[in-house]
Amino acid sequence: MDTGDANYIKKLNRKILIEEIIRNKSLSRSTLARITGLNKATVSVQISDLLHENIVIEKSEGELVTRGRKPILLEINGDAGYSIGIDIDADNINIIFTTLMGKPFHKMVLKDYQLGQITNQLIDAISPIINKFNRLYQPIGLVGVGVSIHGIVNNKNDIIFTPNQQWSNINITEKLIEAFQTTVFVDNNANFSVFAEQVYENYLSDLFCITLHSGIGLGIISENKFYRGYQGFAGEIGHMIIESDGGICACGNKGCWELYASEKVLSKKLLERFPTLSLPDGIKDLSQDEDYLAILDDYLNYLAIGLNNVINIFNPEKIILSGSIINGNSPYISKIQDKLTSKINNYREISASKLGPDASALGGAASALKNFFGVTMINFNDYNYLDSDILKT
Repeated sequence: MDTGDANYIKKLNRKILIEEIIRNKSLSRSTLARITGLNKATVSVQISDLLHENIVIEKSEGELVTRGRKPILLEINGDAGYSIGIDIDADNINIIFTTLMGKPFHKMVLKDYQLGQITNQLIDAISPIINKFNRLYQPIGLVGVGVSIHGIVNNKNDIIFTPNQQWSNINITEKLIEAFQTTVFVDNNANFSVFAEQVYENYLSDLFCITLHSGIGLGIISENKFYRGYQGFAGEIGHMIIESDGGICACGNKGCWELYASEKVLSKKLLERFPTLSLPDGIKDLSQDEDYLAILDDYLNYLAIGLNNVINIFNPEKIILSGSIINGNSPYISKIQDKLTSKINNYREISASKLGPDASALGGAASALKNFFGVTMINFNDYNYLDSDILKT
């Protein structure tokens, strides 16, 4: 076996071990060897390297498994470093910091940003926080940043177009790398959202997430990889035309789906009829109001039209709908399913997101962790992070 083959196998074994340690929270060397099929000597050498790099730590003794002897448990050294996820939306910038174990520990929201100064404002706002947390999360510190854009991002991290900000052909990555001195990834918000759903709540190798917040986007994970299309533009499902002579969209077409089925449109219609309504919580008080029910039915009709097309084109196993309103109103899901009447519709489940507006930022932070660890997948499903007070603020 030549050196190249040996290095490849060593890297592969390292990836397998890190993935299992993350998924299982903590486990012994012998258990790692058993579930991975690697011999104990290989596991011992790899764990020694991970301990030296401060990626893994040894914890207090676990349960007794052999007479008179307890195993030393291994887990990711969560407080040794952290990642950042940034979601740049139409009205605000949501920023979430997570430990190496994916636990959210700090959140901040920037409002009233200026389009031409977003990069500089991000740098000015986050740099002092990075300096603070680099002192607290040692010895590794910041391992990467994931930036979520509500628009088209190509395979080179270039922002091609954002309907809300009207950005076109810009690259913010280099400035952020220089300022933060770390790896920076830029991707479409729907991609980061579906990744967060997989990492934190729905570990499936094939998963769909439709984001409904300010526009409509589709994130697709297929065999644990993003489906990006030819140049990375796949998933712009909000610009699927559902009304041939409909309203004019910022993309240049008429009758795009997001003009009729995004939550921004639903919110606008509800506030026109109920000016003092507090969204999304106030909706519960309107459950019997005829005007509200008429607005909702019209909205869900349009939402179901697009969903019908997605289901018939892709035949997904599970679709997660993510939005500020629909997340807290699970009856919407059954109403939508009642409108999917085609006999050829075939899917297993449609559900509302539990991550909601935080999904894109969490996905950005998780993407940075994935790159740092050099793994194929990250599974925090059993960590119960969704109950975090950070995500409820």
